[in-house]
Amino acid sequence: MDSTQRTVTGTVRLKLYKGNIINAGATSPYSLYSENIATFGESDYDQMDSKGFVNLFGLPIKVRAMMEQGLLK
Repeated sequence: MDSTQRTVTGTVRLKLYKGNIINAGATSPYSLYSENIATFGESDYDQMDSKGFVNLFGLPIKVRAMMEQGLLK
């Protein structure tokens, strides 16, 4: 168990206001987020790259609609 928690470290900032908790940020030396990777410039991203993702993750919705219309058995 200790080995799974080795990289669980960092700082979490929360805002407390009238019974609400709002995430105000988190940092960790082991964070998987990289601004360089998450931010796309004009030449880094082709809109066509998302087509396969949208088709794959939209498939369950299409199948459900076909079931409701009686097109699938």
